[in-house]
Parts: sequence; structure tokens; C-alpha cells
Amino acid sequence: MPKTPELNGLAERMNRIIMERVRSMLSHAKIPKSYWVEAMSTIVYPINRSPLVPLKGDVPQQVWIGKDASYKRLKTFGCLSYMHVAKDQRSKLDNNRLIHMSQSRLSYTD
Repeated sequence: MPKTPELNGLAERMNRIIMERVRSMLSHAKIPKSYWVEAMSTIVYPINRSPLVPLKGDVPQQVWIGKDASYKRLKTFGCLSYMHVAKDQRSKLDNNRLIHMSQSRLSYTD
């Protein structure tokens, strides 16, 4: 039957696991729910770089791209970090504290 999610158990289970991890990460890091996309991308990033049984132990990124998976960009979700801004581009009152949200996005703290 079309549009019957019960027939796609493996995908539905993976979606449920990912969403449970998103809720957990947002709660643990005390970050608003509006950052759910960043939490999800942070969760999926290592999943796509881990060996999977359906691929006979291959890593999805290696199968898709043909290159070895890189783990250099892994960071702790929601961790406080500081950035360096050149002296000529900042003032005394500028905020230099950021919260790490995802592989591509940082958010300023108050």
C-alpha cells in the first residue's frame, strides 16, 4: 500500500532514533528547539561516516563519493567556543563567544 510508513520499518526506526537524539542533544545543551536542524545535521554527520551492516561494513560517504571519510570536523554540539577577530575589525564591546551548533553554523551567545 502506498503511503504506509509501517511497511518501511527500518527507515521509520532510524528516523525515530535520530529524533530522540535531537531532543536529547537540545535538552542537554540547553539550546532552543529552533536549532533542531543543526542538531540533526550533527547527528547524521557521524552516522554517514560509520560502517553499516546493509552496506557490508562499508561507510556510506565512501560509497557515495568514493573518498575515505574524514573525521576532522567533529565537534561537541552546543559547546562554548571563542573566535579571534582581527583588532582592526572589532571594538571593545563586540561579543567573541559562540556556541557550536553544527558543522557549518555557529551562534553568538548573549
